[in-house]
Amino acid sequence: MIQWHTNHFWYHSDECRKLGVDIGQRMSVIRLQDDTLLVHNPGQLTDDVKSYLAELGDVSCVTTVNKHLHDDLSDWWLAYPEAYFYSAPGLASKRTDIGFDGILNSATSPQWKGQLYQTIIRGNADCEEVVFCDPVSRTLVIGESVIAINEGSFARRLAGKLAGCDGNVMVPISQRLKVTDKSLLRQSLQEILTWPFEHIMPIHGDPILFDGKRKLAEAYAWALRG
Repeated sequence: MIQWHTNHFWYHSDECRKLGVDIGQRMSVIRLQDDTLLVHNPGQLTDDVKSYLAELGDVSCVTTVNKHLHDDLSDWWLAYPEAYFYSAPGLASKRTDIGFDGILNSATSPQWKGQLYQTIIRGNADCEEVVFCDPVSRTLVIGESVIAINEGSFARRLAGKLAGCDGNVMVPISQRLKVTDKSLLRQSLQEILTWPFEHIMPIHGDPILFDGKRKLAEAYAWALRG
């Protein structure tokens, strides 16, 4: 687990291979004002992860990013029965084995209202994604909608170069092709770009440091132009 902002924000990456290249899959952990922990996009619940979280505090909320990323959710559901579990749009009907306490939407949950910004990236007919902004660390926590690859093995950096996301933030072509309503997407982006963030923490690839608003706007210039 890597500390992103002192005693407030951490992240942990598991392996995730696309076309043989490990692009990582990232879980974020944010300390709420009541000193409990919100876990976003829960990954593999190993003994090491459980021990680290136990040292940080109690897990009170587990949130999901979209309806596709949920492979390890059952382990968390069994390990943290007192926590509130929140479904991304479309996931609750897919994972009926999980007793979700709510479905995330564009209205900020009372559990973290006044602490985190929250909305949904709309316009993708296949999958709507949950997005948070943590004003303390000035970090946008986003899903699979954008990626940047600058670090790691030669194969990983080469894959980033070939995909055009080495040194750049980009919307993967697989995500762009699924956009069916650019107007809805643009409205979501316009809201997000008013939030107080400098950095971007995507699910895959590398953390994106500094100048996050400009980088996000450039990645979505094709949608923001109308």
